[in-house]
Amino acid sequence: MSLSFSFKLLLSLIFACMSALSLADRITQPIPIDSVSDITDNTSINSAQISNKESSVSSNLIFARGVVLQVDQSNATIKINHDPITVLNWSRMTMSFRLKERSLVAKIKEGDVVEFLLEKESSDYIIVKLSKQNSTRSSQ
Repeated sequence: MSLSFSFKLLLSLIFACMSALSLADRITQPIPIDSVSDITDNTSINSAQISNKESSVSSNLIFARGVVLQVDQSNATIKINHDPITVLNWSRMTMSFRLKERSLVAKIKEGDVVEFLLEKESSDYIIVKLSKQNSTRSSQ
């Protein structure tokens, strides 16, 4: 390899990385928190809102949906079989989450389909908003 070829290759890689970073910045622009509806009530979230929440992180909040498998009121935790969370690159899986507010645990029971917002706290994700849905989970 000649020096000029190596230099050209290096410049090409730098420009490609800069383009990718520029594109990534446009993809991950946060949406204003006001546009994320408060899902602590029993209102349903439409598909446009869901795609917005899955594709971006707003004030560190991440949208997810799943089925409650276990409720631990004393520790304010719930075990959920959640749908894929593309923002975190998580496939469908069962996980336990801590609730930010203990009062959220009173709103749900085992078998409920829920939509929730996660927030990163230390090395864990905790549920900060939670909404029981009337519909059943359609995809398994």
